[in-house]
Amino acid sequence: MKYYFYKRRDDGIDQAIHDLLHRQVRERRGRSADPSLIVLDTQSLHAGTGVPADTTGRDAHKKVPGRKRGPAVDVLGLVIAVVVPAPSGHDNAVGTALLDKVAADTDT
Repeated sequence: MKYYFYKRRDDGIDQAIHDLLHRQVRERRGRSADPSLIVLDTQSLHAGTGVPADTTGRDAHKKVPGRKRGPAVDVLGLVIAVVVPAPSGHDNAVGTALLDKVAADTDT
């Protein structure tokens, strides 16, 4: 089963399906296919007990040991992009990385 997942991912089929479904959901909701507004956020998450320590860190500002993620969503809450930086990274760096990823994935 993993073979097919990795094959589709490496071929870019998973991203094409995601983009197609994203556009269809937006159009069914009466929105344009491409979002004109995105919402950026950063979230610090506690790591589970079985997570290796070398893949986690500590968000000093929020005092949370674990991982950090930065999602970018449209106004419907549909995911546009996600970055997973080091937990010790600053939120501004996460925002910049998200904007770069969104800009690279869009036509504008």
